[in-house]
Amino acid sequence: MKITPLHHIHEELDATFAEKHQGWNIAAYYTTDPISEHHAVRNGVGVVDVSYRSRYRLTGDDRAKFLHRIISNDVETLSVGQGTYATLLTHRGKIIADLNVYILEEAILIDAAPETAENLFGELDKYIIADDVELVDSTAETGAIAVHGPKSSALVQSVFGMRDLTDLPERHSCVREADASSEHPIVCVRTDVTGEVGYTLYTATETLASLWNALMTEGSQFNVQPIGWDALESLRIEVGIPRYGMELTDAIIPLEAELEHAIDFEKGCYIGQEIVARMKYRGHPNRLLRGIESDAVPASQDDCEFRSGARVFNGDKEVGWLTSATFAPTLGKEVALGYVRIAVTEPGSRVRIQASDGYVDGTVVLLPFSG
Repeated sequence: MKITPLHHIHEELDATFAEKHQGWNIAAYYTTDPISEHHAVRNGVGVVDVSYRSRYRLTGDDRAKFLHRIISNDVETLSVGQGTYATLLTHRGKIIADLNVYILEEAILIDAAPETAENLFGELDKYIIADDVELVDSTAETGAIAVHGPKSSALVQSVFGMRDLTDLPERHSCVREADASSEHPIVCVRTDVTGEVGYTLYTATETLASLWNALMTEGSQFNVQPIGWDALESLRIEVGIPRYGMELTDAIIPLEAELEHAIDFEKGCYIGQEIVARMKYRGHPNRLLRGIESDAVPASQDDCEFRSGARVFNGDKEVGWLTSATFAPTLGKEVALGYVRIAVTEPGSRVRIQASDGYVDGTVVLLPFSG
């Protein structure tokens, strides 16, 4: 089983671990519970180890041109410090991986879900032919810590003495260069993946523990909490952000998952472009990603009945399936993400979800969920 470089720190914090993301032993929650950690991010600030995600470095003079012609969003016009979100597709327009792309001074950093690791590296590598490009899997040599919540800007600025980070657009970055306090640089990227202001900090493995300790020590003035995977997942679902392995798979076309922001429809050809463009301009998806709220009010999170993979019905007709489900602490109700056919995508559409002992009634809503 794989562990992150901070595993020993999570053990010292008495974390409860769970196997996630194809063999990673990840801190699920700490000595409190996932709900209190969830509220810590919504109301204050939380720090979470996300080193289990895959990281790659592209170097060489042709790196931007190479990536631009392969993935679904624009890369060539991005400047140092800018970034974007994109997909890598099959020739049939299905999603191999979704990518966060960050333009650094001497490299392009790619951050992706661990479920895509094997396929993503192989797909990118096979297209490097005569290009001046080198692709390196840097997951083992680097780590990543995310800071989320309304007080995250204040905490990161306090630790690093950085400029006003609230002006940093999403997926844009700044770099804290190596100095006496750290022999390795730290890349700080704006990543609002919980619905709150957030930052992901990338650095070398050797620097990761001292970075975590600095954030936790300085964060005491902001009532910082360590955040586990369970809370990060409920935060993600509440704001309706799809993740690979659940909402995004190699059976899904980006427009079905409402990922138009991952596509530049004005750029030239890329892999899968013809299928995506045809769906955009000549047709429409047969299904779309939506939120579903349960009519039932669970007594506790353990009483929730929505399950990933459960079939969704409208009357007696099967119209979709659930991909992710959770008790949403901010909303105080059970919610799920799932794909439903066009006929029931309008907010307020009534559905029934297959449960262990029958069906649960629910309502289709647009994402993100609102309280």
